[in-house]
Amino acid sequence: MVHYEVVAVAELGGALVREGKSLTSQQLARLGVGAVINELERAGERLRFKKVSGSGPESGWVSAKLLEKCEATKAAPTKYQGKSLLALAEAKVLEKGAPQALKESGKDGAGLLVASMALLAQGDLTGANEKAKAAQEALKGNKEQEASALLALALTTSEAKTALGHGMAAQAAFKEVGDKQMEASALTALANLRLSLKELSVAEALVKDALRIFHECKEVMQIVSSTSMTLWTPYDELTRIKDPEGEEAAEATLLEICTLKDTSTSTASVYQERAAYCKSKSDKLGQGQALQKMAEQLLESASKEALESSKEALELLQQAGDQKGTLSALHTAALATGDKSKVEEALKISRSLGDESSQVELLTTLSALHLRGHQKELAKTRAAEAQTLAKKLQDEPAAGRAAHAVASAMLASGETTEALALAKDAAKLLTGAARALALCTAAGAAASKEACELLRQAVPLFSAAKDAGGEATAKLQLATALLAYEGPLVEVFQSRSEAAGLAEQARCAFLVLGDQRSQGRASNVAAQSKILLNDLDGGIEAAMQGVVLARSCGDKELEAYALRTALAGMVSKGCSAEALRLAKEVKILFHKLGVKAIEESLDSLILQLEEELPKISPIQRMTITPKDTKINLSSNSLFTQATNCIVWSLPLTQMTYMMYLFELLKFVDDLKNIPDRVAFLVMTKGVMARHTGEMAASQFTGALGTTVWAVCRTIRLESPKLLVCTVDMPSSATTHEMTDCIRAAQLEPGPRNEIAFIVDRKNQLGKRPY
Repeated sequence: MVHYEVVAVAELGGALVREGKSLTSQQLARLGVGAVINELERAGERLRFKKVSGSGPESGWVSAKLLEKCEATKAAPTKYQGKSLLALAEAKVLEKGAPQALKESGKDGAGLLVASMALLAQGDLTGANEKAKAAQEALKGNKEQEASALLALALTTSEAKTALGHGMAAQAAFKEVGDKQMEASALTALANLRLSLKELSVAEALVKDALRIFHECKEVMQIVSSTSMTLWTPYDELTRIKDPEGEEAAEATLLEICTLKDTSTSTASVYQERAAYCKSKSDKLGQGQALQKMAEQLLESASKEALESSKEALELLQQAGDQKGTLSALHTAALATGDKSKVEEALKISRSLGDESSQVELLTTLSALHLRGHQKELAKTRAAEAQTLAKKLQDEPAAGRAAHAVASAMLASGETTEALALAKDAAKLLTGAARALALCTAAGAAASKEACELLRQAVPLFSAAKDAGGEATAKLQLATALLAYEGPLVEVFQSRSEAAGLAEQARCAFLVLGDQRSQGRASNVAAQSKILLNDLDGGIEAAMQGVVLARSCGDKELEAYALRTALAGMVSKGCSAEALRLAKEVKILFHKLGVKAIEESLDSLILQLEEELPKISPIQRMTITPKDTKINLSSNSLFTQATNCIVWSLPLTQMTYMMYLFELLKFVDDLKNIPDRVAFLVMTKGVMARHTGEMAASQFTGALGTTVWAVCRTIRLESPKLLVCTVDMPSSATTHEMTDCIRAAQLEPGPRNEIAFIVDRKNQLGKRPY
C-alpha cells in the first residue's frame, strides 16, 4: 500500500479535500501539513485516500500534487512509550513477539519482567507468576521498579483476592513515585479484578479514577520562541498522559461494567462523559464519535435522546470531515425517526467511499423502512440488492440479515413458502438474537406445528442474548401458534394450557418494559386461552384489560379484537343482554376499521341474541297525585310537577349528594309555607350498616348518606312544625323488603323519628329504633 504525506499546500489552511474526484464536487475540509494518508484509488492528478494520522477528514479526494510518498513506518501511528519497567517489557513483547522476547530476556529484574509478560502472552500463567515473583525479589529496594513487579504479580496471580493485594500495593507505589500512567494502569487492573469478584460499584469507581488520571491536564502556559514569532502553547498538551491504548483499555472495562449492570443508560453515560471531555479539548472528531456511540446505545430505550445525539454527532462529524462517521450518524438518525431520505443520503456517501459493507446494512435498513410503509415490492428489491452485495463480500452475517429482510418482504406479500425457506437459510447464517428473529419470521410463514418448533428454538436464543423484549414477543407468538394447533384432544388441551402460561409471562414482561400495546396483545391472547379452557370470568377480565390498554395507546384495531374476545366470553357465559350491548359496540369498531367479514358475522350474532332475549311490551303505569291540592311547587322549586314522592336516581359517580341536600332543603323551605302540619319520610340505604349487624361496614354510598341524616336532624331542630322521619334500609334488602320497611316506618317511626331496619331472613323483618 502506498503512503503519502502532505508536504505543501496551494492555499492557506491545508490540502482541500472533496467528496468526489470532480473539482466541482462538495468540499469537505482540509488535510493539515504532515498528515499521512493511504492511497485507495487514483484518477489522473486526483487521489482517493484514507487518513492514517494527522488532522483533517478521514477520507475523500485530494490533489496528488500536494503529496509526497513516505515510508510505511511513518504511516504507523506513534505509540505511547512508558518509562516503567513493566511498560517497557510489554512494548518489547509486542515488538518482537513472545517467543523471541523470552529468548532475549535476561536474568536481571527487567529481564525477568520481560519473561513474565512473554509467558503471560503465551498463556502460561504459572510460569509468568514465578518470573514475576523472581523479578520482585531482584528489584527490592527500588520502589518504582518493585511497583512494576507487584503489578506483574497482580496480572499473573490466578487467585483474585491475592492479586488484589498486589495490585493495591503497586498502585500506591506508583502514586508515591508520581508515575501517573502506571497509576492509571494499576487502577484499571484493580477494576478488572473487582469485576471478576462481581463488585461492580467498586470496579466502576476505580476505572473512573483511572480515566480521570488519563484525562487530567495542567493548565500551565509555556512560552515557546520560534524564529521571529512567539507561540503561546497550553502546557497541558505537553504534560498530558498520551496513552491512547491505556485509555481505551480503561474505557472498555467501564463499558463492560455498564453492560453487566444491564442498563443502556449507564453505558450511554460513558460516551457522554467522553464527549464532554473531547469538547473541553476542542476535539470535534472525538466528540462526534462519542455522541454517535451514545446515540447507538440509546436507540432502543430512548429514541428521542438518540435522535438528538445523532443530530449533534452528524453536525460535528461533517465539520471534522469524517465521511464514515457522518454515514453512521445518518443511519442512526434514520433508525430513530424512520426517515428513508436519511438512509438514501447515507447510501450515497457509502457508494462514494466504496464501502460495500455499510451499503449492505443501509440497504437492509431501507428495506425494513419500506416494509413499515407497506411498500412491499420496494422492500423486496432493496433487500435483494443487500443480499447480492453480502454474497459478493462473502460476509455470512450480513448475508443472513439481508436474506432475513427478503424473507420478511416475501411474507408480507403472501409468498409464505419462499419466505419460510429463505428465513430458515438466514437463521443458519446468523447467531444470537438475529438468528432468533429469523426463526420468528420463519414461524410466521409456517404451519402451526412447525411454527411452534421454530419458536421454541427462538425463545432461549433471546434469553441468552438478554433481549427481554424479543423473548416476550417470541413467547407471545408461540402462544398464538399453540392456540391454532389442531390434533388429538389431549394435545389440544395441553397446547391451550401452555399458551395461557406463555401469554401471561409475555404480559408480565411487557408490563415491566412499559410496552402497553404489546401488553394489550398479550392480554388478548391470554383471554382467548382462558375462554377456550372454560375459565370464562378470567378470560373476560383479561380481554377487558386488553381493551383498556388498547385505548390508552390509541390502538383501535387491538381494542376491536380485544372487545370481540370479551364478547365471545359473554356469549359462552350465557349473558345475552350484556353480549348484545357489546356486540353492537364491536360492530361499530370493525365498521370503522373496514373489516366487512367480521362486521357481517356480528350482524348475524346480534340477530341471534335478540331472538334469545324476551320481548319487552309496554304496560300501563299508575300516576300518583298529591292528597293536598293546595301544595304548589311548580312556581318556586326545581320540580315541574307537584308530587308526594321524590326519587333521586342519578349515579353516585356524578357526585351529586351535595345537590341532593340542596334540593332537600329547598323542598323543606317550600313546605314551611303550607299552614298545615306536613309529614314526610327521608329514606337512605346502608348508612347504619355497622350498627345493624351487617357483615361489612358502611360502603362509600352509605358514608355519603350520613350527610342526609345530619341535614334531617337540623331540619327537626329548626322546623318543629314538619314531621320528618328518617328511615335507613339494609343494603341487602330486596324490593319487597324495602316496601315492608317503608310501611313499618309509616306505622311506627320510633321515639326520635329515626329508624333503621335489619333483615333476618330466617325469622322475619326486624327494626331497631334510634
